[in-house]
Amino acid sequence: MDAEVRAERALLAELHGGCSVPIGAYSKAHSDGTLTLSAQVSAIDGSRHVATHGTGTVQDPETLGRQVAEELLDQGAETILSAVRQRPPAAP
Repeated sequence: MDAEVRAERALLAELHGGCSVPIGAYSKAHSDGTLTLSAQVSAIDGSRHVATHGTGTVQDPETLGRQVAEELLDQGAETILSAVRQRPPAAP
């Protein structure tokens, strides 16, 4: 598994994200050995979102994923995620 996927998965794990949770993440490995990760958490209706990005190394992508997740939480992502998790599931 490449560093980009590992960083994104670490972020999702830290935020307890799944298929029905509005979390976006995009990671990019660079030729100099750095790794960038951009992420956001949005309300279902789009009324609120928080976003951030960070830089780490391709050798330790999980730390970068956790750091970016923590920054999202510091910006209020947990309030958004809690509201999403309390919504009843959509009808098929």
